[in-house]
Amino acid sequence: MEIMESTKKIKNFRGNVKEIDQLSKKKIQTRIFQPFRAIGYVTNEIPFDIQARGQAFFITTCVGNSFHVYDCAKLGLKCVGTKTDKPITALASFGDFTYVACSQELIVYEKNRENSRYFAGSRSNIFSIVIFGNWLMALCENDNQVIVWDHITKELEAEIPFDNDFTITAMIHPSTYLNKVLVGSREGTMQIWNVVSKKLKYSFPSFGSPITFLTQSPVVDVVAVGLLDGRIILHNIKLDERLISYKQEGRVTSISFRTDEHHIMASSNMYGDIALWDLDKQKLSHIMKGAHEGLIPSIKFLNGQPILVTSGADNSVKEWIFDSMDGTEPRLLKSRSGHHASPTQIQFYDSDGHFILSAARDRSLRAFSIVRDSQSVELSQGSLAKKNKKFSTIRQSIDELKLPQIIQFSASETKQKEWDNIVTCHINDNGARTWSFQSKVIGKHIFRTNDGSLVKTSNISACGNFGFIGTSSGTIEIFNMQSGIHRKTFAGNEKHVKAISGLAGDSLNRILISSSLDGTIKIWDFNSAKLLHTINVMSPITILRFHTMNDLLAIANDDLGIRVIDVETRKIVREFWGHRNRITDMTFSPDGRWIISSSLDATIRTWDLPTGHLIDVFEVDHVVTSLAFSPKGDFLATTHVDLVGIYLWANRTQFTNVTLRKIIDDDEIRSIGLPTTSGVDSDTEDFSVIDSEVTNKKSFETPEQLTEQMITLSSLPKSKWQNLLNLDTIKKRNKPKEPPKLSEKAPFFLPTLPGVDPKFVPVNNTFETDKKMQNDKFIKFGDIEMETKFIKILKNNHSKGEFTEFFNFAKTLNPSAIDFELRSFSLKNDFEDLKHFLDAIESRIKSKKDFELVQAYLNHFLKIYGDIIVNNPQNFKNYLESILNEHRKEWSRIEELIHYNDCVLGFFRKRN
Repeated sequence: MEIMESTKKIKNFRGNVKEIDQLSKKKIQTRIFQPFRAIGYVTNEIPFDIQARGQAFFITTCVGNSFHVYDCAKLGLKCVGTKTDKPITALASFGDFTYVACSQELIVYEKNRENSRYFAGSRSNIFSIVIFGNWLMALCENDNQVIVWDHITKELEAEIPFDNDFTITAMIHPSTYLNKVLVGSREGTMQIWNVVSKKLKYSFPSFGSPITFLTQSPVVDVVAVGLLDGRIILHNIKLDERLISYKQEGRVTSISFRTDEHHIMASSNMYGDIALWDLDKQKLSHIMKGAHEGLIPSIKFLNGQPILVTSGADNSVKEWIFDSMDGTEPRLLKSRSGHHASPTQIQFYDSDGHFILSAARDRSLRAFSIVRDSQSVELSQGSLAKKNKKFSTIRQSIDELKLPQIIQFSASETKQKEWDNIVTCHINDNGARTWSFQSKVIGKHIFRTNDGSLVKTSNISACGNFGFIGTSSGTIEIFNMQSGIHRKTFAGNEKHVKAISGLAGDSLNRILISSSLDGTIKIWDFNSAKLLHTINVMSPITILRFHTMNDLLAIANDDLGIRVIDVETRKIVREFWGHRNRITDMTFSPDGRWIISSSLDATIRTWDLPTGHLIDVFEVDHVVTSLAFSPKGDFLATTHVDLVGIYLWANRTQFTNVTLRKIIDDDEIRSIGLPTTSGVDSDTEDFSVIDSEVTNKKSFETPEQLTEQMITLSSLPKSKWQNLLNLDTIKKRNKPKEPPKLSEKAPFFLPTLPGVDPKFVPVNNTFETDKKMQNDKFIKFGDIEMETKFIKILKNNHSKGEFTEFFNFAKTLNPSAIDFELRSFSLKNDFEDLKHFLDAIESRIKSKKDFELVQAYLNHFLKIYGDIIVNNPQNFKNYLESILNEHRKEWSRIEELIHYNDCVLGFFRKRN
């Protein structure tokens, strides 16, 4: 079925090579990571659509190859559409359906599931959708025509072509005009067409400027016409009469009317401004300067409410409420936004991995929640709009009032409730700013460098009390995070001679590690600020990452190599080579086993530290600028050039068996599509498909014992053997406090059956029942089974001299069952059962398998039969001595190996 669906899609797109490539990528995944979800997207330059469902309003926005549905009450995300094969060019909603235009196709979704498709033709690129009555209409750009379908029967009804001197730009359905549409053109003229008869009804003269927007006013026969030169004309289309004209700055992108008691018209432009016009006084009443950063594609008043909904190409949706005294000046009620420029650095903030801190080229610092989208927020830099309005006499955007772009930041969760816990470094700035994640605002401290040099990097101590900044002059400054007071400087003759590129501290504040563009790593004493050691790698160091749990330091150099240094021995223990261009970022996995790195060669590589091998590599369409691994190891987050979102990749090793082998040839590099906002779609992408390299090989099974010289533990949980050592205590603890109460007896004259719940005996079966009860009191001796399965397997294995089957069966029993079986041994035949069990214990010790399980069984056996063994030493002496000698032999060998390794480690510690 999947092959047939993919073939059908390829035919519909008529051999488009790029789409065939996308379809072929659906089944591809890497060994370790698979695309999961993209976050941080709200809207783009495609106009949104608002639909009223009862008393509720819902906004449908476009996010590239998918769409989002928000409720206007709280701007909560209600639905995410599935990924389309091409970017969405227009959208509309009608009833339970969402209509999405993608190049030549129009796709209909019911909630987030595809319902049907309409094909507009090979040359028709749809740029607008209009729905009214039974008609579904698409405006096509390339062939300058309008295509009409009946969305009830899904039949093509008409194709209305236009002349070359009339290039369509906008279309609406005027209220009360049956089966008619009003079409605007680039030449500034309008036409009214009948959809059913496909005839031109009326042509309007030119307005002298291209028409950019059309909308129906609350008054019948009156429409608002937006023009390229900034004019807004209210025109009576019935009388072909121009009623009034307004003029704003820049091209008109959208128009909307209030439908409550105030007669207000709002219009937007390409600069992010919204003009409010008083229709009663016929003049401009207010200008919302910088409502968005850049183009505003759509604005819309909610029906009957003083609320204006706006969207911008700055990846934001905002609601403005008119609740001032005069009802003309709005205030921001609520908003939902993300970055509108590509992020430069990301970092998982909390230990649960729920929040990601992100700094971007739009000069903002944001916190994104990967669990609940409504918790995502931008950390405030103060009331920038009020400052602009109060002090600025020239036009400025909100971005221009923000702090300079953040080039690097660090955060610590330790003291977030006490004081500021984020430090940011800004481009061409000699001061580092503090921020509070708890309050989501900029802090009150600025860490200035003593020599006036620029701040290049920062870090926060593990305790959260100190903030470090590295400068362009090679010095390191330490400040108190609570008070902002300067504490000490790491400088002198032994300081770095070039800019600091990375800082890291250990978990106990004993040392501070710094790297520099001069190609050196310096280890400083935290308390005395004295240099302890210098490591020269002879290549400029651009990135430094420190894993505090295993004291491993990873650095990236300009020679395209990654080096791993053991801080304790101060030696380079690993070197990784393979990137073909400058390394942009890297990070440790939470357990310290992997290093994941990205480069300008658009690849993401995973290096295995124990083996020193490259175990995973894949290529993406956009170069990675930053990456971070979640503290729980379930997600890898990446950001990319020219993309404003954060992309999450699921770690497959968390939920499936993954075979990791060394990658030698670059031919194994696979190109992977980025995650989408809709996440993993089970209907279109099957990520359970196992790599071909795995299916072509037999699965590897771990042997029970790697070598006969190795003592091996059982793979059973601790409760299987540890509870056996404390079984008596557990039984006493679980003993009921009161004896069970007998149930109330029935009247003496009503015979009952024995049992917990009294049941009356039928009258006609009383005699038979009494007879059966009497027979049940007698037990035949032949019915008693004297030997359990446990003892039978023991005796059978003893005759063979191999006890593997016996111990495999014992592993299936719980501690209480083992206790019962051991107590069931017979003491007849000169303690035969006890001797067989001791032989089994000795055999298992010699095989060096199930060490802790055997010790637990032997311990419990001696507790039960200790008195019998003491009173009959001649029967058990040889057995116990053999077991003791085997114990001493193995322990001597292990103790010798431990002492040898301890001496070797001590030798290397002294030498270094």
